[in-house]
Amino acid sequence: MSGKKSSASTRQIREVNLRAVLHDIWDSGPLTGSDLIASTGLTRATVHDVCEDLARRGWIHEVENQREHGDYRLGRPARRYSFQPLAGVLVGVDCGWLGAVATVTDLRGRALARHDRAFSSPAHSAEERLEVLSRTILEALRTASLDASQVLAVAVGVPAPVDVDGRTVGTLNEVWERMNPNIVEHLAQRHDWTVLVDNDANLAALAEGWRGAGRGIRNFVTLLTDEAIGAGIVEEGGLLRGARGGAGEMRYLDLVEGVGSATGLAELSREWAREAVRDPGTHPASSLRKLAPEDIDAEAVFAAAAAADPLATDVVERLGARCARIVSTLTTLLDTDRIVLAGALSGSYAGILQIIERDLPRYVHPPLPVVAASELGDEVVSIGAVRRALDHVREQALEIDLPIPQSVPAPAHPS
Repeated sequence: MSGKKSSASTRQIREVNLRAVLHDIWDSGPLTGSDLIASTGLTRATVHDVCEDLARRGWIHEVENQREHGDYRLGRPARRYSFQPLAGVLVGVDCGWLGAVATVTDLRGRALARHDRAFSSPAHSAEERLEVLSRTILEALRTASLDASQVLAVAVGVPAPVDVDGRTVGTLNEVWERMNPNIVEHLAQRHDWTVLVDNDANLAALAEGWRGAGRGIRNFVTLLTDEAIGAGIVEEGGLLRGARGGAGEMRYLDLVEGVGSATGLAELSREWAREAVRDPGTHPASSLRKLAPEDIDAEAVFAAAAAADPLATDVVERLGARCARIVSTLTTLLDTDRIVLAGALSGSYAGILQIIERDLPRYVHPPLPVVAASELGDEVVSIGAVRRALDHVREQALEIDLPIPQSVPAPAHPS
């Protein structure tokens, strides 16, 4: 029994050492054995033994250590190790209301290709959704000249609550369940991929914490604002999901005076601008009247507002006042430090931010949260999906058999 315990303990120590070294190399340029000894506290013999193991698995390789010009010190150069960012690839997908966008990256999250495909209509079927999703991912891989077998993980964001297994079931909401028609099972069975599905606002929050307005902040909320409002809540550095993945769902806005629904800014800006254009007595000189009502989209409304068009300015005023009420409810409920307005239109939210700053003190006692617009635009969900896939692969790296181990000859060195 003692021998078995000793063997198990040895394996656990070995795994801890492998993870420590891989973690450091993953985020760095080439590192010497001395660098790794300093960062991990391991002995020189253990560091080199672990690096040789990681190289056999395909995660790292030993690189040639050429002396700098003029360096004539005696002795062999230090052994240096480098991560293999193309030992496999990740795919992050925003599978939204109107279409799917897939981003393929290396194992450090560097984008290699991006492809998008629209659905036939917002009311598309579950079958169409799955087919478009699959084709979009495959086309993104083809664009990057990659094979499906090189994919280590696919993460997909959907506009619906998602449980810990990536499912949306038992919601009594047919639209939500159509947004996630068992995507995990479909992609896994069809392509033999590891598949992770999450709520799109949760993934947007991951993106903001990784590369956006939430970096370095332990408590913040990301609001997706395009076609529907959804919230990704970060509390003490982790996502707040709730018992069934429903944390951040905004249906309660139906009950908030001056809001009345979780409809997003893109849809409301179109609707309100079209209604105003159809009324001949409302701002007859507006530039938006040059367009047919059905041709007015959110981008046109925000562009006109930036040019001080009176009709568009009124629409943005209404949107900003509505957002101030939404932000006030989140501030009261969550006592968060920052609220980030994200989505494809976020680069146009300067006017809305000004209105929120003006109105928020009417509803909430200080200290007030910082309210900011995302700089990630329409890539925010797919960036967060890449982060989700990357976190999974890093956590499971020692259990993953790399599909095509990258073999780089090690430089010759004395034994």
